[in-house]
Amino acid sequence: MNLKPKVVISKCINIAPVRYNGEIISDEFARKLGKYVDYIAVCPEVEICLGVPRAPVILIKNNDGKVKMIEPQKGTNYTEAMEKFANEFLSNLKEVDGFLLKARSPSCGVMDTKLYSTINDEITNGVSGIFATKAMEYFADLPVEDEDRLTDYWIRYNFVTRIFALCDIRTNLVNAKDMREILQLHERYNYLIMLYSQTKLKEMNQLLTNYKTQGFGEVKNKYTKLFKKALKRQPGLISHYNVLRHIIDHFSDKLSSAEREHIQKTLNMFLKGNIALNDINKLIKELAFQFQEHHLLNQVYLNPFPNELNRNC
Repeated sequence: MNLKPKVVISKCINIAPVRYNGEIISDEFARKLGKYVDYIAVCPEVEICLGVPRAPVILIKNNDGKVKMIEPQKGTNYTEAMEKFANEFLSNLKEVDGFLLKARSPSCGVMDTKLYSTINDEITNGVSGIFATKAMEYFADLPVEDEDRLTDYWIRYNFVTRIFALCDIRTNLVNAKDMREILQLHERYNYLIMLYSQTKLKEMNQLLTNYKTQGFGEVKNKYTKLFKKALKRQPGLISHYNVLRHIIDHFSDKLSSAEREHIQKTLNMFLKGNIALNDINKLIKELAFQFQEHHLLNQVYLNPFPNELNRNC
């Protein structure tokens, strides 16, 4: 797989000791991912001239309802500086496919940063940092995660699937010269899009079927928007099960009743969480080889990203 997604990463994750206490976060998955993506490293707090080490900052929500970034020791308000940096940094990102940020950080945390009503009174620990919030506003259709959330297998699987798919669309769809190339790309993504949204798949099919009524550039733009919106959903085991059933239907008339029964039992075990998705995909690829269903071997759903990234860290 030659695709190299561009991922914004918090600089304190494996790259530089820029945390408030001068530490660096060691994360094995981020290290593995770094072999296959181009990282864009940033530490928003260092970028607004907070030193290393530095007094920690927190998020406070006052009576006016606005979340502010405050240094408790001196009472210094860094909200404006952080928002200004985030706006400048994010508005200048020309190519990006996702964000891997530092958990619980008042700048980079994703849905797990502590929020206070005063310096000493915690309201909740379920908000996003100021930089992360801005990232989700600027790039609403891109995945934004932190290293703690990516310890969950399915969140991680979804994140990696999306960044590679979005990179493919960003590079290959934009450079498509004719409808043939778009149709070929869509064919490769048929089952992956089905996994995320059958509704969006129907819309995309309709768009491509009626492409002659629209300009080529307009079709590309609409297709890109539909693709990104389709992948925003987090699919569950049932969605995977339904896609797998669709794929296996290609072989149903070529299998014995005993083989069909065995495959169905295997799918039921997957649905119960007793068999890994990777093992099911291996079985399907073996069947595709056996029955010369080469178009299935090109399906992105069966090979969404480099295999090393599909192993538990």
